[in-house]
Amino acid sequence: MISKSSARQTSERSARRNRGFSLLEVILSIAILGGSMVVIGHGFYQGFRSVRNARLVSQANRLADSTMAGLAAGVIEPTSVSAKPIADEEGWTYSVAIGRSSQPGLISARVTVQNTGPRPMSVTIMRLMVDPEYDPFESQGGN
Repeated sequence: MISKSSARQTSERSARRNRGFSLLEVILSIAILGGSMVVIGHGFYQGFRSVRNARLVSQANRLADSTMAGLAAGVIEPTSVSAKPIADEEGWTYSVAIGRSSQPGLISARVTVQNTGPRPMSVTIMRLMVDPEYDPFESQGGN
């Protein structure tokens, strides 16, 4: 038969074992937590980079569109220029390439906007515009 003292020791050992976690369980849980924090941190970093890139693309599109609108409205002279700084936009330049079109009275305008900062970005748009030097009466043979 088991004595009362050995029964008490057995119950104390099992109670002690059930009271807390072992060192191995604590280390394992910290390692799992650390790994999940690395994965979550990497996801936040990827999201931040995507937002920053989308902001640059959006700004480049806006600047290219406004430069093309200025060209179409006659605010910007329809001549070819290269790497001209954009007013009030630090680090941004634009280039204009004017070419002839296959259609009489039209010219091809290509506007390229570039960011010269630490994250280079470039957007190019093209549009057909009315040639300001086109005279429709000259092309008809002077009638």
